[in-house]
Amino acid sequence: MIASNYRPKPAQLTLLLLVLALGACGTTPPSNFYLLEPMSQNDTRPIPVKQHSMMHIGIGPIQFPGYLDRTQMVTRSDSTQLNLSETHRWAEPLQNNFARILAENLSLLLNTDKVTLHPSRNWPDINYQILIDVWQLDADRQGNATLVANWSIRTDKGTSLLFMKKSEFTTAIKPAASYTEIATALSKTIEMLSHEIAEVISKLGKRQIVN
Repeated sequence: MIASNYRPKPAQLTLLLLVLALGACGTTPPSNFYLLEPMSQNDTRPIPVKQHSMMHIGIGPIQFPGYLDRTQMVTRSDSTQLNLSETHRWAEPLQNNFARILAENLSLLLNTDKVTLHPSRNWPDINYQILIDVWQLDADRQGNATLVANWSIRTDKGTSLLFMKKSEFTTAIKPAASYTEIATALSKTIEMLSHEIAEVISKLGKRQIVN
């Protein structure tokens, strides 16, 4: 029989606390990580360009709103309320992922391997600089994945404005969409933006356009 005044030894107490801590960790739901995806090469053909196919495109700087500067995936309950998921996260900073996917899409659409992300030592060699200010990139409870961005195309090391526009793209998803479906739908909105930018670049040539 164990005496009522029994006290565990320090080593036994430490082991007990460790076991309890490990047990508590085991009840925490695992995190799932997601990436935006580029458009498939099988889904499109390069856009005819009025210049040679080796034009050099510079992408950036790209600005993102503060509410997206986090690893948690953000969904929208309404116009003012946001939901942050602790178990569904972006695998890399969303701004970096966005820039890389846009670069891959434009490389495919414009049939050029010379696409450079800002900042870069090759920056002085670019023919067109694409600047983007993303205002919104999320999905809502009503079943919409939305990208809103103000973007411009410049040349002469960013000093000459050729084109400027605010664009909004929405992809319909089911209201109870999974986070995988949300990531896919957001990727689709970036594909739409990529098409719009590529179409403008294909028409620019040496003309100066301000819209």
